Amino acid sequence: MSAPEPLVPRVLLTKSFIDSHDRAIKTIALALRDGGCEVILVDYETPSDVVDVAIDEDVDVIGVSFMSGGQVAVTQAIVTALGEAGRGDLPVVVGGTIRPFDVDDLESSGVRAIFRGGEKLERVVETFRDLAAESRRRRAE
Repeated sequence: MSAPEPLVPRVLLTKSFIDSHDRAIKTIALALRDGGCEVILVDYETPSDVVDVAIDEDVDVIGVSFMSGGQVAVTQAIVTALGEAGRGDLPVVVGGTIRPFDVDDLESSGVRAIFRGGEKLERVVETFRDLAAESRRRRAE
């Protein structure tokens, strides 16, 4: 009998199509890939685009990057749309230029992790892997 296949987390990383700053999200994508994750990297126009791709690609975690503001409203819209689509269990992570006074609103909207910059890549990868494993366990129940 062979050992079970290891968990390969499927992660959606996304940023607004109008946000031209993409160095950080590409760095995170490479770190996640090197950490054993399958990464889908897309730009979005509306929060519902994020949800549509997440469902179509059957991802375990969504990571949203913000470099030019709007993080609270967009994230709340993504979380709401996930709930309406029956996928309110899907963990959402945000990162980028997150103002300190937005953290409480993001956390209360259901965000599972917030990376405000300067975080060690190993911690980011570990967080995504842990959330993916948790997401898969919940769906299997």
